[in-house]
Amino acid sequence: MLSQTIIHILSQHRAAERPHQPQTLSCHQLASLIKFSLPPHQRENDAALRADLDVELNNLEAQGEVLLGLGKRVCMAPPTLLIDEETLVTSLQFIGDRAYLPLAHQALQTHQHPTTTILCPKSSNRDRIQAKLKTVGIRCLTVDQVMEKLPCYQTPTAQQLSGHQWQDPIFGQIAQESSVKGYLPTNQWQSQAERWQTIESQVHLDHLPAIQLLKLANGTFLWRGDGKIYEISPDVAHLAMFAIDQQVQFSLRLTWDEHLGRLDLRRTSLPRDYAQMVWRLSEPDLSHSRIRLVDAQNRARVAAALRKLGCELV
Repeated sequence: MLSQTIIHILSQHRAAERPHQPQTLSCHQLASLIKFSLPPHQRENDAALRADLDVELNNLEAQGEVLLGLGKRVCMAPPTLLIDEETLVTSLQFIGDRAYLPLAHQALQTHQHPTTTILCPKSSNRDRIQAKLKTVGIRCLTVDQVMEKLPCYQTPTAQQLSGHQWQDPIFGQIAQESSVKGYLPTNQWQSQAERWQTIESQVHLDHLPAIQLLKLANGTFLWRGDGKIYEISPDVAHLAMFAIDQQVQFSLRLTWDEHLGRLDLRRTSLPRDYAQMVWRLSEPDLSHSRIRLVDAQNRARVAAALRKLGCELV
């Protein structure tokens, strides 16, 4: 599977002087490494591979496995084990940097194969499990701890913009055939995908001063502020989308069947921490992986998190 190939390559990509920390790769570098790991007859369609890679990286970030950053760069997320609220723990899910997975098995004395990502610890005491994992540099989080740390929607801060200025005009910096889109909610019923408006030229952009958030065809996000252009990370951009929704008073409406716990996210990108929480508390519908099925005990949590983002559930 493509996801497992991505995780393997990123977990192996480390510097000799800092073996405890995975290094970043550009999406272009990652695509090249994946391409040459394939059989020769599967190496021909570069465009299809890049499209599949973009989709899979977004899915892996939603699952908490990878981090997407500036300059279309990606690396493994910190190693983390997720547990439920019970004091007695029978199993834990490992996500993130696989270099730490054997250490997790060793620390918890699982006697399982070291590549298994659902761990069954020898001790079932939650506090003891957390203490053992901490000694080998692995986080252990409960669902409520994840909920407490969910960030509020906001536009980019000065610190997030500092040092990432782009040269203006934008259309002078990109390939002629590349497209530019701006995020501009214009009515309450638009999907998030429909709120991205195509911008035809620099003149067109100059006549749209209200548009602050931009997206290039390669997935790069830009922010217009104080007469300047800055590159921002995907997660900062996703938080900014929900802040813009509130500024213009067009909250994003998400299809949510509370009785069935069915949440449709097919045309919606959530900020990283929110996506990870929703994916943790749900299962994919058979028809599409971005339609999530939330069990009854977690529906209130998911609904509360989405409302914190300013979403309306309909």
